[in-house]
Amino acid sequence: MAPFIEPFLFFLVIFNPLITNSFTEEIEVLVFLPQNGSFLFSHARVAPAIRYAQDRLKAEYPGFHFNIHFENSDSANHALFTLADRSCSLKPDLILGPVREYEAAGVVRLASHWKIPVISAGALATAFKNKETEYSHLTRIAPSYFKMAETFTAMFEHFTWKSALLLIEDDMKERDCYFTLEGVYHLMDDYNVEVEIIHEQTPFNIEEKFKNNQDMEGKAALLLYTNCLEKCLK
Repeated sequence: MAPFIEPFLFFLVIFNPLITNSFTEEIEVLVFLPQNGSFLFSHARVAPAIRYAQDRLKAEYPGFHFNIHFENSDSANHALFTLADRSCSLKPDLILGPVREYEAAGVVRLASHWKIPVISAGALATAFKNKETEYSHLTRIAPSYFKMAETFTAMFEHFTWKSALLLIEDDMKERDCYFTLEGVYHLMDDYNVEVEIIHEQTPFNIEEKFKNNQDMEGKAALLLYTNCLEKCLK
């Protein structure tokens, strides 16, 4: 929960020289969190940290009034429509979240068009690194999947590996696994990269997959099974 506190303190460090005893500022903060309690970043888990940060800021910087508004981000359309409806009456000054890719995409595009800063602990897909146009006002406080891809390419250079096998469990809905390995796939253009899609209905034998790749002479196989990430995010 700590990552949600740090952005507030970051902004205050920047603006601290401008703060005086007579200074007052109303800051409307719109927070998108899913009500679904199975997510690590659900409202029940994250909201207390944000309320704690709000109390700390009120005590230490009384001139800043952070008005927190929580909204549900269980679906992409709901998050996007909520931002549009709320902005018709009072446009937020800052948006926290959403975390998941599809929910974040629409919200960040609209917020960037309206020049509203967005801070998210998610939105880690490769596309979000485009800061020149539709995602210009997004700040991610966690390493993106593209950073993970850079780590793997460094490993390949160190061990002089030439090929990789990417195993993706793609549910065609949230597509957490797809977005995770997307950056790896696009960054490793200089390597022989194969992709295999794993479906929930089809039995998968990881031992057999290792054996088959070990039998291929001269091939160093990187097997990345991202089901573990999907479980961590839920």
